[in-house]
Amino acid sequence: MKKVYQESAVDGFELQLEPEWDSENPPLTDSELADWTKTPKYTAEQILTLVTKEKLPILSVHASRDVGNYLCLNQKQHLEKGKRLIDDSLFLSDELSASVCVFHLWDTWATEFDANRLKKTLSDVAANYPKVKATVENIPTNLKGQTPFSLVKTFDHVTLDLRWAALYNELNAFESIINNIENIHMRGTLEGNKWALNRSSFTFYEALDTVKNKWKSPALLTVEPEGGISSSSFTNFIKAMKTLRS
Repeated sequence: MKKVYQESAVDGFELQLEPEWDSENPPLTDSELADWTKTPKYTAEQILTLVTKEKLPILSVHASRDVGNYLCLNQKQHLEKGKRLIDDSLFLSDELSASVCVFHLWDTWATEFDANRLKKTLSDVAANYPKVKATVENIPTNLKGQTPFSLVKTFDHVTLDLRWAALYNELNAFESIINNIENIHMRGTLEGNKWALNRSSFTFYEALDTVKNKWKSPALLTVEPEGGISSSSFTNFIKAMKTLRS
């Protein structure tokens, strides 16, 4: 990460909080991604210590992807766990001077949940961290009659993820809430020295032109490489990152 920063390819980083770090129980989502029994476990305070030692700018924090799943389970103990995860994420954002915190606020497979209750839960916790914008990402939904855009458009702060916008063909709809968009996840696969957005009606660079030049969005641009980046691709990765500045 330090080498990426030293190459002037980025202004900072988004800190992803992994549910595998939770010592209480295995992840509720994507449990096949890592072996929970073997991954290290960290408290919010321990994460803060480790990240602070690195002396890298953290521009945003991405809360555990399990937050929405806990909030949608409805049992009191699960709701309280979801609230704690929200608080931990906002606490880290505040301590690291990250202006944005990203949340997956619902269970993507749930066919029933109270969106207003989720909104109030997030708002109540976020009120304790006025310097941090608690954003809701346009993740998929199975809630009847709703789409990711129809759910996030009611929130004051939004993270727009290009992959999900492409999946639902909703990119253009986000122009109507451009003032609420604080962070844009620029999903892409590294192909040579540039980024490609697969399975989409628009390209990575068409989307970049839309948000930067058409919408003139001041939102953070957060690149999320699909499939990761190998050490042998580092030079290409740096060149591709710099294409966002041109």
